[in-house]
Amino acid sequence: MRCNTRKKTRFPNRLPIVKKTSSLLKSPRPNRRGASIGTIGSIALAISILATRNAPAQGQSQPFEFSDGERVVLIGNTLAERFVYFGWLETRLQLAHPDKHLSIRNLGWSGDEVALMPRPLDFGSLEDHLAAQKADTILLFFGANESFAGAAGVEKYGRDLRALCENLRSRKFNEKSAPRLVLLSPIAHEQLGPPWPDAGDRNVELERYTDATRRAAEALDLVFIDLFHPTRTLMAENGTGKPLTINGIHLTDDGCRAVSEIIAAGLGITDPLPGDVSSIRSLVMEKNRQFFLRWRPVNAEYVFGRRKEPFGVITFPPEMEQLDKQIAELDGKIQAAAAKLSAPKP
Repeated sequence: MRCNTRKKTRFPNRLPIVKKTSSLLKSPRPNRRGASIGTIGSIALAISILATRNAPAQGQSQPFEFSDGERVVLIGNTLAERFVYFGWLETRLQLAHPDKHLSIRNLGWSGDEVALMPRPLDFGSLEDHLAAQKADTILLFFGANESFAGAAGVEKYGRDLRALCENLRSRKFNEKSAPRLVLLSPIAHEQLGPPWPDAGDRNVELERYTDATRRAAEALDLVFIDLFHPTRTLMAENGTGKPLTINGIHLTDDGCRAVSEIIAAGLGITDPLPGDVSSIRSLVMEKNRQFFLRWRPVNAEYVFGRRKEPFGVITFPPEMEQLDKQIAELDGKIQAAAAKLSAPKP
């Protein structure tokens, strides 16, 4: 006699569906107003908090100016990588500098730490990829993963972060000058309630590593943007009824827009977005998709790994050149859209 002892498992309603990296290939579609429901309240609150603080990024005595044709690169952990999903940060920067023809690339990699960046065989080093992108300005997002080491790991984190910055500043990725570096702290851990863990202890550690990031910036005379304290306040006072993260630590579309506003303010950008920005944001997300395919190709083992011989070395270089061309064309479309949206209305 066969006895069925299996029980139906019940999962908490609020657990999110975990998406694989390939889900990046389906960019979120902005609604006709370029924002999701609840965004307006979140952003209004973010701007209110920033206006109250009215504090520029530390280490920044002059407005943060971009040169014409400047190439901006993001590196760091999941916080950095997830900006590719939503396009808000680049949209904000492009619209604030429509005459600068900015090119923005995201080299963020989920799980990265300052001293731990595992990559596939023959993928190339961080320095290799920054040189390939001819980075002029680098935004560094670190501290969240390292914070799990607690108080015992703070000194090592600060030492490793300073060493990374000194290494990057010793290079000329654009073949002309050392890159400008901007250090950004982790965001706060959002309190979501059961089944999610309590955020209190995590925020103690995140604040500790935020301070370590600030001290590293001060020691090296770098620009520092505090994301922890504004997001902790924003999360606590969020009245939209919609969380700003999917799980306490990874931003939603609304959360990404709010954090993009905080970063923009840290870079001296205070003008509001010019109404409906869905057209340029869609272009940004498509460019992000194309660049992701170029930078982290699905068939990596055949593109640059152990199976690149004999056919990969023949087949894939032309494909990579085609992607480079498409990405450059999208850059041009983004820059044109920024100029059009920012032009004075008749």
